[in-house]
Amino acid sequence: MKKFKTILLAATLLISVVSCEDIDKLNENTKAYTTVLPGSLMTSSQVNYAYFLTNASVNDNNFRGYAQYWTTSTYTDEVNYNQVRRNLGNSHSVILYRDVLEDLVIAKKKITDEQALGPVETAVKKNRIAVLEVQIVMAYQTLVDLFGDIVYSQALDIANYPTPKYDDAKTVYLDLSNRLDAAIANMDGNYASFGSADLIYKGNVVQWKKLANSVKLKLGMHLADVDPAKAKAIVESAFSSGIIANNGDNALFQYYKTTVDENPLYNSLVNESQIMPTEFFVNELNGKSDPRRDIFFNPASKIAGQYKGAPYAQQVTYKNFSNIGLKLRDRTNPGVIFDCSETSFLLADAANRGFNVGGTAARYYEGGIRSSMSYWGVSSVDAEAYLARTDVAFATASGTNKQKIAYQLWIAYYNRGFEGWTEYRRLDYPVLVAPVTAVSEAEGKVPVRNIYSLFDATLNKANYNAAATAIGGDKMTTKLFWDKF
Repeated sequence: MKKFKTILLAATLLISVVSCEDIDKLNENTKAYTTVLPGSLMTSSQVNYAYFLTNASVNDNNFRGYAQYWTTSTYTDEVNYNQVRRNLGNSHSVILYRDVLEDLVIAKKKITDEQALGPVETAVKKNRIAVLEVQIVMAYQTLVDLFGDIVYSQALDIANYPTPKYDDAKTVYLDLSNRLDAAIANMDGNYASFGSADLIYKGNVVQWKKLANSVKLKLGMHLADVDPAKAKAIVESAFSSGIIANNGDNALFQYYKTTVDENPLYNSLVNESQIMPTEFFVNELNGKSDPRRDIFFNPASKIAGQYKGAPYAQQVTYKNFSNIGLKLRDRTNPGVIFDCSETSFLLADAANRGFNVGGTAARYYEGGIRSSMSYWGVSSVDAEAYLARTDVAFATASGTNKQKIAYQLWIAYYNRGFEGWTEYRRLDYPVLVAPVTAVSEAEGKVPVRNIYSLFDATLNKANYNAAATAIGGDKMTTKLFWDKF
């Protein structure tokens, strides 16, 4: 992995000194050269997808702020929802299309074009294509959940579609579900896939099948408010086929101590005195004596014996507030792609809607809390004591069943800002309040989407305008198709 990143750095430096008259040469697809192995391309895509989800750079990932887990002390433009200053839509598009999807699509084509020599090679080939497909689906779902309608059917084919159209978001979702079905059907756990080139599951196809079904579960639940019948069918199919069922199944991206392979949070949290937990999040955990506090936050940063969060999106003095926990400052702390607490709470939501998922909403609600506690290193004794509280127990906690599930899912998604923000938008809980200092474009609300890249409006104007009209305006206040309420 270190060697691979060194190659990427060298390539980047080379591009930076190329003269303008060589621009046409840069349009040549160097990733398509036969010397670039499919496994290396997949490794690259995993590095970049994990970075997108894990990092805390204001240039790429402000989602922990949107979900109001974290805020910043000095540079507050992004937590005040300024999506224009750093052209965040472009940053997200570059990472997900160029750095993730392009590598996956090229790797898939290379493997598809390979000739299988016998039944074993054929099974391995099918596994490899299926594993790539699962990751392609995850990246496209992320794009839909960011923007709504996206470039999909004409994506990554500049020779034929230099100005590609945007596809309807729900149509994309349904196609992604179908693609997962095909990938799952082609997976055979008796045969290999990518081996060590796979930085998530080390080529374990059985685990990839569980992840594929878990992604399918999430797709289905995102449809639950807009197409309940279709959602029910997708969710029940995913559940019956086998999903992530314990923390041993979690899809994790492992980081290491070396600078090039460390968790990107290390630089943001250790080398910069900027990021703090929000007053709202800290107060919620303090109010229920949540045992995850000593892990989420740094015990050495208590103020007068208590954890103290900072007011959201306001310029403050960093040392006057608690800061982020030591586990998250660890260079080797893994990035989470998908975990058991997520599947548990999705199943709780499904059961609460009457879907047949093998258990009750209460059972999966409790399972989600236990999985989160266990992942973060909380003892089972402390976890059970927390579950026994009247303001936590499913039968007695305040709010509707949907709100109870949404609230605990929000806590469990701590450090997974994009998913925390996504489920806040879908489930409408907890109630988050936009700061009075937010940009006017937010219209006094927490953003419910990211605006498209600023370049889209000029380089692909006609299709951009059509997409903006179709979704109800390229605004951060425009709800996605699955965000019904």
